[in-house]
Amino acid sequence: MSSILDSFVGNEDISGVVIEKFPDQPPNMVRVVIVTNVNSYTKNLTIHVNKDRVYTIYCGYRNGIPIRGGGTKYSQVSFEVDDTRPNVLFSFWKARNFGLLERVTERNYSVASIKGNTLIVSWPNRNNPRQFALKQNRQTPSQLGLNISN
Repeated sequence: MSSILDSFVGNEDISGVVIEKFPDQPPNMVRVVIVTNVNSYTKNLTIHVNKDRVYTIYCGYRNGIPIRGGGTKYSQVSFEVDDTRPNVLFSFWKARNFGLLERVTERNYSVASIKGNTLIVSWPNRNNPRQFALKQNRQTPSQLGLNISN
């Protein structure tokens, strides 16, 4: 059973993002997946677990060519969390016109709220911010072909 961790409104570069969590990981692990559209500019998520561990995942273009084909694409990372650290910082970045990434916003999530979960960050295009508002438009780990060992 999934639940919504967060959803974004307002800023047109991130409006419509839905973060849904699925309790399918071991208690000390978190997997984060970004899902977006193939025709989307590069979107990047930097995850600051602590001073020593920072992870970056992105979906988008490399040298003007989409990384994955089809209607949506995804990228993922898994990492271990430590209960002695209260929060994990997520920084959301987006490219403009194939240019440099610009930070859009940051959010802190408590370790207690994310541990043991796969977090699917559904990030729509600016021209359709309501795309992922409907549950049937969002992907699940099994629809993406992910399981605990992936």
